[in-house]
Amino acid sequence: MIDRTDLSLVLAVRETGSLTGAAKRLQITGAAVTKRLAQVEAWLSVKLFVRTTRSVAATPEGEIFCEYARHLVSGFETLESRLADFTTTPVGSIKLASNVGFGRQWLAPAIQVFSQCYPSVKIELHLLNRLPDLQAEGFDAAIWLWQPVSPQWIVHTLARNTRVVVASPDYIERFGAPLVPEDLPRHQCLRMRERDMPANVWRLNRIAPDAGDSPLVEINVTGRLSSNNGEVLRDWALSGAGIALRPYWDVHGHIRDGSLVHVLSDYAKLDSDVQWIAPYRPHLPERVRLLREFLEIRVREAAWLD
Repeated sequence: MIDRTDLSLVLAVRETGSLTGAAKRLQITGAAVTKRLAQVEAWLSVKLFVRTTRSVAATPEGEIFCEYARHLVSGFETLESRLADFTTTPVGSIKLASNVGFGRQWLAPAIQVFSQCYPSVKIELHLLNRLPDLQAEGFDAAIWLWQPVSPQWIVHTLARNTRVVVASPDYIERFGAPLVPEDLPRHQCLRMRERDMPANVWRLNRIAPDAGDSPLVEINVTGRLSSNNGEVLRDWALSGAGIALRPYWDVHGHIRDGSLVHVLSDYAKLDSDVQWIAPYRPHLPERVRLLREFLEIRVREAAWLD
């Protein structure tokens, strides 16, 4: 007889595209996945997947099975969540993703406070350079610092944030400060290596009160130093190595204490809002709802928002 565990196993194979991926998600051995999948197929007397040395693809029967399995598993989760809502203490696990820098510096301490408030909730925090496929990889949500494009996700803005142009007082004393974006190509710019985004192009909007509908300004920048880690760029800017375009949350403290200067203050890159991103589910578990509301309140108190 097929049970809920079997449904989850078949869905894991379908969504990860491999037996190895399913084993990793379910935290069991590959041999166990192979054996149980064979037993399910034998019980049904149909082939659910076509396996090759490189991939696993669902058969037409497998697609039908997975379609109904998703509804059944979702129903189980909804039932459990609704019953859990009746308890006074939320319990269960939350799997959360976040950008590396923001997750380490701001989110991780906030989650530690949440955990002290709700000790029966277990939180698994993954710090990543790429936004994962939330549903396929079993994430309850992600706290991410730019706007995703998938229509399958629920997106809620926790806080407004921008990227700003900064340099150290030492750099400005030696080379001067850019007065308009068109001055940037004459400076050493510390460039961010981001996936699918050119490191040598900075896209800035004029944000001065009299800017109106100011068009986007695209500037080709150059510089000897670049990195795929924003904290490295910030530290290079602090040491006087060049000019950086960094999220305001990351540099506001240094601007306040004078170790960095906010140059081109009428301009910013408007792509760093703090977003709560979650896969669609018919009923949000109480523990996840409480975490989202906790972070909404916590982020309102963040120093960079004043």
